Amino acid sequence: TGVERYFATFNRGTSLVNLQDYNGAAEAYDQAFRLYADLPLGNRPWRTVWYQTGPYFAYFYSGRYADVDALATQTIDAASEPYLEESWYWRALARDMMGDRQRAVEDLRQSLVYHPDFIPSLTALQNMGVTP
Repeated sequence: TGVERYFATFNRGTSLVNLQDYNGAAEAYDQAFRLYADLPLGNRPWRTVWYQTGPYFAYFYSGRYADVDALATQTIDAASEPYLEESWYWRALARDMMGDRQRAVEDLRQSLVYHPDFIPSLTALQNMGVTP
């Protein structure tokens, strides 16, 4: 029950990502985030997505780009400093898929402010034909 149930459901999503069952993983993360919303404020593990990026994979590879954008934005906004390069990166990928190349490039460049050698962002910019 409680936070243990949240983590069990979240970890189920992570296991499904590792099995490349992105739709199943997205459903598990949806359930985990519903459970999270019901937790008392003091018991919410609000930094989970700082360290566990499975939801980004699940939502992105199941075509849920708006959910990637929303989750990344929420994660960036919740940080005391917006230094989470993975969240900037995933939001950029989602924005690019939704047709917003300009904001995607801005996000990729921002990720490099916090981690100048972040290979995924450098590669994404290169694939877009944009210099960092």
